Amino acid sequence: MAKTTESLSLSPTCSEASNRDAANGDSKSNAGTADKRKLDEACKVPMGNVIESLKNLYENLRQASKLSPPATAAGDPKPKDETSDLDKACNELKYLIDEFEKLQLYETNLSGPLETIEKNVEDILGDLNANKDNVEWETTKKNLKVLRSNMTKVKAQLPLLHQTSSSTEARRLLATTSREEASKLPSPYQADGIFEKGSFLKEFEDCYKNLGKREKLCLLCFAIFPENAEVSERLLRFWWEGERLRPTSESDKKTVNEILDEFVERGFIEPVYKRSGSKGSCYKMHPIVRCLIVRLANQANFFYYDSKGYPNMEFFKSKKICLVKSEGPSWWSKDVLAFTKAREQAQQGKDTKQPKAVTMTKDDKKQERKEMEKMRGKLETERINYLENLQTLFNVSKQFPELPEELFPKMKNIDVLYLGRWERTAERHMEVEEVDFLKGLKNMNKLRFFSLHGISGIKKLPDSIGMLQNLRILDLKACHTLEELPKEVGLLKMLSYLDLSECYLLDRIPTDLSKLSKLKVLKGFVISSNSPCNLTHLTTLSELEKLSISIHDDKFSIKEKESIKQFSKFNKLTKLKIAWGAGGTKKSLDKAKRSEDKNKTSEASKLSPTANVLEKYLKLPFWGSSKSVPEKGNVAVAATTAKAGQDKNGDNAKKQESEFKLEKLDIRCYPDKEPPKWLVPKTLTRLKRLYFSGGEVSHIPVANGDEKWNVEFLRLKYLINIKMDWKQVQKQFPELKLLEKVNCPQITFCPCDASGVWEVKQAGTEIRMDAHPS
Repeated sequence: MAKTTESLSLSPTCSEASNRDAANGDSKSNAGTADKRKLDEACKVPMGNVIESLKNLYENLRQASKLSPPATAAGDPKPKDETSDLDKACNELKYLIDEFEKLQLYETNLSGPLETIEKNVEDILGDLNANKDNVEWETTKKNLKVLRSNMTKVKAQLPLLHQTSSSTEARRLLATTSREEASKLPSPYQADGIFEKGSFLKEFEDCYKNLGKREKLCLLCFAIFPENAEVSERLLRFWWEGERLRPTSESDKKTVNEILDEFVERGFIEPVYKRSGSKGSCYKMHPIVRCLIVRLANQANFFYYDSKGYPNMEFFKSKKICLVKSEGPSWWSKDVLAFTKAREQAQQGKDTKQPKAVTMTKDDKKQERKEMEKMRGKLETERINYLENLQTLFNVSKQFPELPEELFPKMKNIDVLYLGRWERTAERHMEVEEVDFLKGLKNMNKLRFFSLHGISGIKKLPDSIGMLQNLRILDLKACHTLEELPKEVGLLKMLSYLDLSECYLLDRIPTDLSKLSKLKVLKGFVISSNSPCNLTHLTTLSELEKLSISIHDDKFSIKEKESIKQFSKFNKLTKLKIAWGAGGTKKSLDKAKRSEDKNKTSEASKLSPTANVLEKYLKLPFWGSSKSVPEKGNVAVAATTAKAGQDKNGDNAKKQESEFKLEKLDIRCYPDKEPPKWLVPKTLTRLKRLYFSGGEVSHIPVANGDEKWNVEFLRLKYLINIKMDWKQVQKQFPELKLLEKVNCPQITFCPCDASGVWEVKQAGTEIRMDAHPS
């Protein structure tokens, strides 16, 4: 049986060799010599002869593909899977012929790959013709696989200039010049004129022109990210806020989600879907579309891009600049003159060797130094003037974003300062050794968006953070070494978003945080015995809509019903997340309770330990007590007074409870088996999203049999104690649209997919799970 080969050289086809031997009666050795001679000639002939050789191969293989597959032992026809591989091979050869016909003028040495393909075909033909009635299809299929692989290698070496004439517009856009190396993919950013051909560009430009001015700038933001990058809605929301691209007038009420949906509808971007098939909160842009967007961004001076479409930290080109990973000096170098000379030398391709020494007099050297200092001063002045007018500084790929201490304060008019990590994953480690340069923040009183996301090495923010009087968004997420917030953070009167999540060492938050009267979102608020700021201080934040709490105190609990009153004081709070971390485990809670039971000294201490804790840490009168009761008094009197107060104010209490506006509740690592007493449908009438992850909770309560949850999205993860089946889920949650169940072994018979998701499919409607940033 012939063996498929992958060696490289070119010889005539089998049919040509047979005809020549029959006509001349030469021996096999003479035929081999003739083949070799013809091979040498084929390497020198125009492309037309190569195409002719390929056509002969194609005809031979096409004739072989017409062979009928043998019948099986049962007499049934053999499936056509085997012959379909032959058809595919024929189609591949036909593709090569078509593409080479478009390359009549393109000549190169393709003798090696073509000989490999020819030998592959000879092996296949030998197998097929050896015994037509009993073909070994398995061996043939392997040889066909090798043949197709070798043809793929040939296609990969073809330049793509010919694709400008292909039928699809996408191929036209991927065209490039034949000057590109054959082994490299084309770069549409370097190819001249490829977008001027065809109708795609005109359609794209018309679609882009129909956007409003604000929407155009929002779209150009995507150009700064690499190809196929997944950009989170959260980042775009913050950036657009910093750039003043959010709606500001009553006539224009487009939300961020509506703008993104419009981009998706027009084909500019596409959403990133989760494994479950539901839409996530990230978007990406097709490389071809990004190529066009980069062109438009360059024309609008919206950042600066090099010839390959990568953002560049070139000064003076735009009022927006990037930080990118680079080797050697840059415009941020201390000696700007030395950098300028090094760059000019690199651009001109000069030899790096030092020029021969030229004899100079003292006066000549003095004059040269004087001119150099003059030039250095001029460049330094230009650099400072540029930095003073800079609007945006965005870190695209720099790992150590430690900027020069003498230059950082010069950015007096900057709106967006994004030094952190924009990627959702932590693959790019980021760190700073010194934080002294951050003292320059005191000069940036126009800054609106400041991010240190994912940067390690920052233990405490400088006091100068309080000088950012116009700061709207402060993103400190995943600053793993951050231990303390300065009290000056309370001076940020315009701050509406503060993210402290994943700051695992943060253990102290100042009470000045309660002065942020415009704060709408607070993530990662720490409850700790070392932290002076507690929930009572936060109740002054009248605009707070979203609150995320990390509990590091084993004495804190939300088990009793009265704790809901604490959260009810947040008039606009709609989203609440509570996660137990260090010190919040069940073991530590039990230990604390045993200690309290041991040290009971009065009848008053017979009341709930959790209520005592709430009174101590939340500064609230607990259920069954009253501020009017003396510290040392009869418990019965206290209970009677409390009951009277409840009867008198019962209507007010019910009204307050009914006005609780919580729409989303996320509880993680809850340390008790019994869920909070207030976690019932009667209390949380507006709740639409309920998430439970981890912890010891044993069930999801329903106060009365007739009460039902209004929850539409239910996520249950890592709950080993909750036991229920699908019928019970449907009974308790009749409005349910989505259920996500992960590692909950006792929640059974749920019709979830492989990802643990069940979702209501509505005709013409798509359920958006993450309409707001997480």
